[in-house]
Amino acid sequence: MLTEKQQKVFDLLYEYIMRHGKAPTLDEMQVITEQKSKRGVVQYLEALEKKGFITRGDGHRSIKLGNSIGFQTTMHIPILGFANAGRPLVEAEQTDLWVFPISKKLIQWDGKKYFVVRIEGTSMNNFKVNGKFIENGSYVLVKKDEVNLNEKDAFLFIVDRSATVKKFKKDPSNIYLVPESKDEYHKPIILASDENIMVNGKVVDVFNFK
Repeated sequence: MLTEKQQKVFDLLYEYIMRHGKAPTLDEMQVITEQKSKRGVVQYLEALEKKGFITRGDGHRSIKLGNSIGFQTTMHIPILGFANAGRPLVEAEQTDLWVFPISKKLIQWDGKKYFVVRIEGTSMNNFKVNGKFIENGSYVLVKKDEVNLNEKDAFLFIVDRSATVKKFKKDPSNIYLVPESKDEYHKPIILASDENIMVNGKVVDVFNFK
């Protein structure tokens, strides 16, 4: 069990490794944890190592995540950007903005299959996932491998390199990315039936904590 301060240092270390694919140096750890001295950083690392959350070697980037990670109840899921729930205006760059600690039960113990996006707009504010509306400012959990389209769920689409959350409908002539809103001015995005659209996954949960 970590103290509150140890947990904060561990979270910053974990986020750095997830973001950069490598461990920080001691100098970088001092900066990201805002410690006054390297000795303060070392004391935290010693505590984390003693409790099994990390192991340390001799190199500059030798910190590795330890076995105790598996006993935590949450996993860190990346926030990859913003999805416009009106028109698809916001570019969907695959760059981690931050991470959410989310219960392993909610992500079926496999964090690699999920990511989070923040909703901007109101075109899906009359659509519920797990009993919760997709509001302006909601964070939605997207499952990457759920790409088999149907007309009852909401999906994250990429249109003209921009992300949008919509329902899907298709007829012989057209593809429709359909809003479900309390605001009547929102209209479907209409595409040709043979256009290639990118589906980044299905919305499987919504988090509203404003």
